[in-house]
Amino acid sequence: MAVTIQMIETKEFRTKAHGYDPEEVDIFLDEIADEFEEMQREIQALRNAALKQGGAPAPKPAAPAPVVYTDATEAVQKMLANAQRVSDETITDARMQADIMLAEARVKSENLLSEARKESVRLQDGLDALRSAANDYRARFKSLVDDQMHVLNAETELFT
Repeated sequence: MAVTIQMIETKEFRTKAHGYDPEEVDIFLDEIADEFEEMQREIQALRNAALKQGGAPAPKPAAPAPVVYTDATEAVQKMLANAQRVSDETITDARMQADIMLAEARVKSENLLSEARKESVRLQDGLDALRSAANDYRARFKSLVDDQMHVLNAETELFT
């Protein structure tokens, strides 16, 4: 399909979130249309000059030919090879990302385990200190009770 100035000037684009700025697109399309129009005038002027000089009008240039494969299987094979390459690259990238994530998770888990062990040792030391303090308190309390029992027993002997 040949692109005309009118097509460029009337082309409307749908807008989407985070799309291109419509004003900027319109300005650019206007510049393209102006340039296109200038080129058409120049081509027409060259044709007119060639006709005045007695030459045949220059043929219109043909649109670039699309890539045509002589064999459909060749096209399919190339598409499959490209799809396989993209698939392999995607899998390789995904594996690398998985390896990185796994290594980070291992480091994080080792750090957490180390911190948990340190906390466990700290809590065990605190528990041992509390047990020791409780045993000391119990021994002192028992000694006090024993002393008081001796005093009570001694007083009772005095009064008997």
